Amino acid sequence: MQRLHDSLIEKKHESKFLVGRSRFPDNPEINIIWDVTTPFRSVQNSVLSRIGNQFEKYLGINSWANRPAKYLAGADIYQWADIIDLRNLFGGFFNLWSLPDLTRKKPVVWRLPDMWALTGHCAYPYDCDRWKNGCYQCPLLRKVGRERVEPKPTILDGTRRVWNAKRDIYNQSQLHIVVNSTWMKKQVEESILGKSLSLNVISNGVNLDIYRPIDQILARKSLGLPLEGKILLWAASEKDNFRKGFHIALEAIDKLQEIYSETPILITMGGGEDKDILKKVQNQVDFGFVRDPEQQALIYSAADVFLCTTLADAQPQTALESLACGTPIITFEIGPMPEIVHEGKEGFIATDLTSQALSVAIIDFYNRRELFPELRENCRKKAERLYNLDKQTDQYIDLYEKILG
Repeated sequence: MQRLHDSLIEKKHESKFLVGRSRFPDNPEINIIWDVTTPFRSVQNSVLSRIGNQFEKYLGINSWANRPAKYLAGADIYQWADIIDLRNLFGGFFNLWSLPDLTRKKPVVWRLPDMWALTGHCAYPYDCDRWKNGCYQCPLLRKVGRERVEPKPTILDGTRRVWNAKRDIYNQSQLHIVVNSTWMKKQVEESILGKSLSLNVISNGVNLDIYRPIDQILARKSLGLPLEGKILLWAASEKDNFRKGFHIALEAIDKLQEIYSETPILITMGGGEDKDILKKVQNQVDFGFVRDPEQQALIYSAADVFLCTTLADAQPQTALESLACGTPIITFEIGPMPEIVHEGKEGFIATDLTSQALSVAIIDFYNRRELFPELRENCRKKAERLYNLDKQTDQYIDLYEKILG
């Protein structure tokens, strides 16, 4: 949202945020839902919200939960806008039952960051396809699945009721859907959002002036890393998110330690994870959660290869940033990843979702050093061709103007 907002402002358009929570509450461009709906609050709404929020914890979305959000169509900021661009709507701040009213009075674009809109609960259903015909007996809300499911699991399985409610809401709404990959487009076409007003593919974008190839020796020197030797990178927002596959990367590195006399160095970006687990890797440098894009670009450039071990994703931003920095990627054949990485062009794809397959792919990568210059060049060219933030903004503007027309 921030990247697109900044780019829209640069192109002389007006853009404002309406959010549930913010790290920058003093920013005049950021509006909080609870503030803009103050005129519509009442004792009855507050009581119903509390009841609905409790029901939501047990069974999933509830029409009473986050009740003030049902009155957004009456807020001044809604009246100000020409077009509404929705993003991630789960997290205890939005009420899906407001969609019919919101879409009746203004054109609404909904960019899906994951598959939550299509299912009875899961943002990432992995290999489950029950969402196509009506969720029920969700495998991710049972036993070990509860440790992996996103968002936070409900106490009971209410997926059938939630899926039916979403279907009914969408049937009363007029939505233009945006997805960031052709893979995700296929999922939407097979879902309860398949009959939306329009379905558009607009990839995530990267600022190519910030995320750029930096001389590897210079990058390593700046970061205090060894100038010679193998360096692997793993990065995600959280290391302890099962879906991001950090545990598989660690197991693969452990196998490599048994093969190479000179152990590859693993550098990591991301929050979470017990430091004791990282200590199992003989050579590792953890940069923690890195917010500064310039610093991120240095870290990408310092690595020989980026291990994108995500097990379920719509389009990981880290992969696009790695491409922009000219750093090849080793990944799994899941979701949109084959669109981002073509085997032997921008990196390599492990044969299955195991640490053994990942370690084999890493060994294969280092055995083909003659390809390194070509791989790096291919990565940057692909980022320039497909993932340019400026082009992404133009695509959104074209879509907005087409809809408004």
